[in-house]
This record gives sequence, structure tokens and C-alpha cells, in this order.
Amino acid sequence: MFLGAQSGLNDETKKFFKELEEASCPLYEGSVHSKLSVAVRLLQIKSDSFITQSGMNSIIGLMNELNPSNIYLPKDFYTAKKLVSKLGLSSERIHCCENGCMLFYKYDASLENYKFYNKPRYKDAINDKKNKIPVKAIHYLPLIPMLKRLYASMSFAHHMRWHYKHRRSDGVLCHPSDGEAWKHFDRMSSDFASEPKKIRLGLCAYGFTPFIVSAAPYSCWSVFVTPYNLPPELCMTSPYLFLTCIVPDPRNPKKLIDVYMQPLIDGLKLLWHQGVETYDVSTKKNFRLRTALMWTINNFSAYGMMFGWSTAGKLACPTCMEDTKAFTLKHGGNNTWFDCHRRFLPMDHEFRRNTSAFMKNKTDYEEPPSFLSPEEIWNRVRDLPKVTEYPLAKKISGYGVTHNWTKQSIL
Repeated sequence: MFLGAQSGLNDETKKFFKELEEASCPLYEGSVHSKLSVAVRLLQIKSDSFITQSGMNSIIGLMNELNPSNIYLPKDFYTAKKLVSKLGLSSERIHCCENGCMLFYKYDASLENYKFYNKPRYKDAINDKKNKIPVKAIHYLPLIPMLKRLYASMSFAHHMRWHYKHRRSDGVLCHPSDGEAWKHFDRMSSDFASEPKKIRLGLCAYGFTPFIVSAAPYSCWSVFVTPYNLPPELCMTSPYLFLTCIVPDPRNPKKLIDVYMQPLIDGLKLLWHQGVETYDVSTKKNFRLRTALMWTINNFSAYGMMFGWSTAGKLACPTCMEDTKAFTLKHGGNNTWFDCHRRFLPMDHEFRRNTSAFMKNKTDYEEPPSFLSPEEIWNRVRDLPKVTEYPLAKKISGYGVTHNWTKQSIL
């Protein structure tokens, strides 16, 4: 069913299709269910109905007792989970500093204490399996296997080339590929743009409280990645918003979010510089999969966390930067950006001459601040400390007065 029509498979893909073929065999002749579909439905029922593991074992046990023909059914919840895990995507639990200063990752994976101050990596207690319990850990879901799976489905793989075959030339923006940013990237990276199978990505970081409002404050941060190759009806829909990182922490990680994103960024760098061998089931050929991170999507506070320009204080605006017109309210003492927008209007706009609807008795003919080029931004941040190397560094000199830089971003 799967292997017979395929050729040129690499070892990893062969293993996947073989396991998929075995798990997808019908339970009996004419059955609409297979081993895999039964296992997946059981896991879904457990999740949707909040059933405990012991409760699932009881339900599966009853199903087996009622089984008249010894049809294959999972023996228990563990068996069902194990079957699905062979075909599923892996996850990693990476130990980290309780204050977010470091990950026990790569060269630091074998350390027993935090390298920035002498505190133990593990709690004093151990669990029932006699394993050491880390003080804190994050969950990382590797991105590369998720992207490779996009080319493993015959009914879906062709969608990954939609952006190349359906570009509009009438100036109407229906998809990110119709926009100037996409076209500019194609001109700057013609080698990348020449292969439509290569993936354009967007990244989003989002913090939320997993508990009810009345519970103690808790900040859980998640990082999502999504491919933009897909047609508009699929682009950014739930199945293609890939969760890559979960950072559980009672406190907001703020600028230290870079520490937790290291595994993801390493994967993105590998996909950009070298790529990974991937099998495209629609063309029955292996190719070198590369990706480019095109956009990041964040709310205003997360923008400051991700990119190193703090969105707090008088210099909060990342567009105006030090050329801000913000001022402090005389009685409230808070910063305000009231009437800072008129300078972005055309010079002949009537609002620039208005002396009653904005600041009283004031016109505004000031030029808008100039946008910095990538080279100018890099010249400003290249000597700033990286929090992955100097997490305990103090505020940068001039912070809040001449600039709002807090770090050199990992992005």
C-alpha cells in the first residue's frame, strides 16, 4: 500500500512507511478501522473526556472482553500509546536553570550545577523510578520532523508548492507570496527561491495563564512555527501551527526567552544553511529541504522580549526609537504618546494644521523618523551582550535615556 509504489526512499522514510503500513491494516475484512485508527481514537477520547489512565485501562479491558473474534485491540492504554508513538513526532525534555539563565543543552548537557552560580541542577528528592528530578525543565518539540512530514502525504505534499504556481500578477494581495516582502526575499536569495519545495516560515511567541483567573499568577510561554507555502484556506490553520517549545514558569521570562529558544534556533539555522534530506512522496524523489524564517508575529510586549528593544518606558516605540515625541503627564506621572502620529501623515494633510482636535494650539509639520536599514540596526546591536552568554548582565549604559536596547536578540 505504501512501500510498493515508492522508490528511492531513504532509511528513515522506509522505516516510517513500513510502520505506517503495518498499523494501517484493517482489523478485519471490510472494517473501516485499523490498529492505528483505534489507538488514535482511544487517545482522543481520553484527552477530550479527561479520563484517567486507570479509567482508560478499564474501558479497553471491557472492549477486549467483548471482542468475539480475537480482533486485534490494544491491551491497555500503554499499548495504544506505544503504537501511536512509533508514528508520532518526538519531544524532548530539556533541563534548565530555575531562573532561566541557561539550558543543560549541547556542551552543558552533562553539568550538575548551574554554570553562572553554584546551585544544583536536581532536586534532593527522587521519583519512584529512582531518577533524579530536575529543578526545572522545558518541553521542546523538534521542528525538522514536523516539516518533513508535510511531504510524506500523497494528498497533501503538492500543497507545499501552491505558493509558486498560483502567484497573482494583478497587484491583488491574496497570499503572502503576492506581497513585496516575499518578492524582495526572492530577489535577494535567488538560489533559495528557485526551488518551490523550500519552506517559508513564520514564528510566534505567546504567553498565557493556564489556570483560572482566581489562581496564583502563572506565566506559561509557547512558541509556534507555521509554514506559508500553503494555499490561503490552509495557511495558518490549526493543523499547521506547529508547537515547538513550552516554557512553564510562574514568572514572565522577559528577555531571557532567548535561552529557551536555543534548540529551535539551532534547528532553523541548520535548515537555512545546510538543509536536511527529505522524501517527497508526490514526486517520489529525495530533495534537500531548506527553510527561511520570513516573519515573526507577536503582541507588543512579546515584541520587546524577542527583539531586544524594550517596549516599556518613554522610548517604547520601536519605530520612533530615540526620536520619540512621548512625554510624561504632569499629574499622573505616566508616559503618553498622544499626538505622536501626526508626523507620519502627508505634509499637506489637514490634520497637520488642526489646532483643536489634537494638542491644543499646536500644528505639526515635523518629518517622520527615518526607518533604519538592516545594516544600521546590526551596527547598533552587534556589540550588545547575548543573554545566552551573559544572562546576568546589568542594564546597558544609557538604557531608557538614549536607547531601549536590552540585548542582542538570538533571532
